[in-house]
Amino acid sequence: MKYREIEFIILVALLMALVSVSINMLLPAFQDISNDFQLKDKNKIQLCISLLYFGLGVSQLFYGSLSDTIGRKQTIYIGLVIFILGCSVSYLSSKLFTLLLGQTLQGLGLGAPRVITVAIVRDKFEGRQMARAMSFITMIYVLMPTVSPILGKAITLIFGWRILYIVYIIFGVFVFFIFKYRMHETLKKNYRTKFSLELIFQTIKEVVTSKNSIGHTIILGLYSGVFITYLNLSQTIFEFQYQLKNKYPIYFAFLALGIAFASFINGKLVIHLGMRQLTKLAITISLSTAILISFISYFNTLPLWLFLIFMFIQLFSYGILIGNLSALAMLYLGHIAGVGAAIIGAVSTLISVPLSILLGSHYNNSTMPIIVGFLVVGILSIIILNFLNQKSHEKLNN
Repeated sequence: MKYREIEFIILVALLMALVSVSINMLLPAFQDISNDFQLKDKNKIQLCISLLYFGLGVSQLFYGSLSDTIGRKQTIYIGLVIFILGCSVSYLSSKLFTLLLGQTLQGLGLGAPRVITVAIVRDKFEGRQMARAMSFITMIYVLMPTVSPILGKAITLIFGWRILYIVYIIFGVFVFFIFKYRMHETLKKNYRTKFSLELIFQTIKEVVTSKNSIGHTIILGLYSGVFITYLNLSQTIFEFQYQLKNKYPIYFAFLALGIAFASFINGKLVIHLGMRQLTKLAITISLSTAILISFISYFNTLPLWLFLIFMFIQLFSYGILIGNLSALAMLYLGHIAGVGAAIIGAVSTLISVPLSILLGSHYNNSTMPIIVGFLVVGILSIIILNFLNQKSHEKLNN
């Protein structure tokens, strides 16, 4: 890769890393926040991440269309300002409701870098080249969870959990300025469109009626839902269920490497094997492992070492799926990349958030919600893939 392409990937990865850091640094602080707010139901703290994802999802509809009108960079600036405002609300919160409001505002702001990232990459690449670029971008930004939980735990122990939001604000300002001075505008003025609710509804119709786009978006939403469940429950599972205490960030970081490693492998293989083949392979591996572990955990309590192997395989599979499913869903939406990426992001998030809340609410000192989650979404995903392949064959025969 050329220098400019490497710099482009790093800058775009920084945008995505802002989302990752805002989530993963907070996870080790869940117990301290629960204690400060004297929460009787500890599972309520999971709403911090779920509502952030909710805000991130619904806001993408607005940002995608706006970016097609005023450009990618201006839209990102708006999102970063809202994100910083949300961090300020969370920092000043005295009740869980106010904290959740701040988290939702953060999500509403993070919707901009999340959706614009995909649109920017789509502006420059398409098809397998886009999947390759997304894989390297994902690999870089996923490395953040290997560091951010450890850093988050250290900050929480020394300074308290509220200081985390000061760190988020500093990171947000840094991203604002480095993006302003080092990233060029990827959407040329002659390709821009007027902001229109009618365009949004037309694009929603185009995405929903495109079996290719909606099918891969649903699969992305299903797997993301179980992934969010894992994020929400990770501290409780590692620190308390498995009695690892302060070692939790180390185990979390190790598992996060599964996604980074998968993204790197995918970037190398996707050009030769193709997105569909790798997607099918990843789902098959994920489902096969979930079936085996579900059978074992039904009869015995899952030991830590086996849970770690299971989660590493699942996160590796998820790392393969992220870039490929996004690229497949966007395959025929290059003419409406901004709005298309927004709707795909919004739909997948509106699937993943309720699913994560449902699975998380059934946690009772057991890893079963995560295991069953991967099992069910694996079965549903195989059914959807077979349906999409069947339609593709019918189209070819016609």
